[in-house]
Amino acid sequence: MNFSLVVDPNNVNITSSTSTDFISNSSSHLLPNQTSPQCAIPGHDWSNYTQTCTEHAPGLTEAARLRAIVLTVLAVLSLAGNLLTIASIRGSRLASRRRRRRRSWVAVYTLILHLAVADLLVTLFCIAGEAIWSYTVAWVAGDTACKLFKFAEMFSLYLSTFILVLIGLDRFLAVRYPMRSLSTAKRCTKLVAGAWLLSFLLSLPQLVIFRVSRGPFVEEFYQCVTYGFYTEPWQEQLYTGFSFVCMFMLPLLILVSTYVSTIITLSKTDKMEVTGKSDPTRHRLIHRAKMKSFRISVVIVTTFIVWWTPYYSMMIIFVFLNPDKHLSEELQKAIFFFGMSNSLVNPIIYGAFHLWRPGKKKKKGSQREGSSVNTRMSVHRNHRQEETSLVLIEDKLPCHTARGQFT
Repeated sequence: MNFSLVVDPNNVNITSSTSTDFISNSSSHLLPNQTSPQCAIPGHDWSNYTQTCTEHAPGLTEAARLRAIVLTVLAVLSLAGNLLTIASIRGSRLASRRRRRRRSWVAVYTLILHLAVADLLVTLFCIAGEAIWSYTVAWVAGDTACKLFKFAEMFSLYLSTFILVLIGLDRFLAVRYPMRSLSTAKRCTKLVAGAWLLSFLLSLPQLVIFRVSRGPFVEEFYQCVTYGFYTEPWQEQLYTGFSFVCMFMLPLLILVSTYVSTIITLSKTDKMEVTGKSDPTRHRLIHRAKMKSFRISVVIVTTFIVWWTPYYSMMIIFVFLNPDKHLSEELQKAIFFFGMSNSLVNPIIYGAFHLWRPGKKKKKGSQREGSSVNTRMSVHRNHRQEETSLVLIEDKLPCHTARGQFT
């Protein structure tokens, strides 16, 4: 959490800038009224200022206490949801090994597992860490911890976003190039490793930008801030704009394009099956796959837009405009809470569409449908177009499930 310490002769308050903590960090300077300190601080070279600090450091307020409680509740719910997701993945992996399922299904498990891990990191650093910081008000962990904490916040957000993009790419490749699905597991491992590495590299500036500085108060009051790093406004705007593009605009464009392409491909396949006079069962399965893909595509893209657009819009306002004239502190906090709750929503979305099992009766019926599909594959395996259509059924979006499991 970053703070702007606003000091005047008659009032001392603390304005939280949690809404831009992880990207812009623009209002994190220990400055009275956004200017230079007007009082001398022991141990600091404020040679241009002769006044002494007469104001007391801010303490825990009811608003900060409420913020800490809300963040704690979000952290507990998100932690439980993501841990349940990981446990479900482990059970599903064991089941897939016993049934000798395709490696593409293992690849899907891998992507969802890494998404849950990334959301756990978001929960620990961006939600639970901010809850603790709201309660302590000041930064009490030292300069090294300050740098590592800010690095971990940015890293977890990058990683969660990049894994989400990989899931979209994985679905698109499975539908667009179904005959290459056996290489999905190997390709998935490389892409996930790339996402971790890229998140690490893009988060490194946080280690340099942030530092612990003392505030202009009578008491010793320290915060983890960017004060003293940026020498010109354009430097902060450049870093913020770069982070905005990498963490929001590019992922959004990739998600929209991949899901639109996936729906178009499935629609063409559906028309091909109708004109080819295929049997009604196969056509029904492809139609189900298309509709399920359409639903999850809409949910994923809409969730990403709805949860993160207010967050990044406010970040742009903080960097390029005067936030005090555009957004109230209460609205800033609400948008911050809303954006961070995305790590709680992800387990619900992917659990509902990928991991939760249907009832036994439905499952048995699905297995019978899967057996019929398998029989048709053996009968028509010499016909390439027929085989491609059946692979689309087997690898139907949103996840490359075993035949018939989610029909």
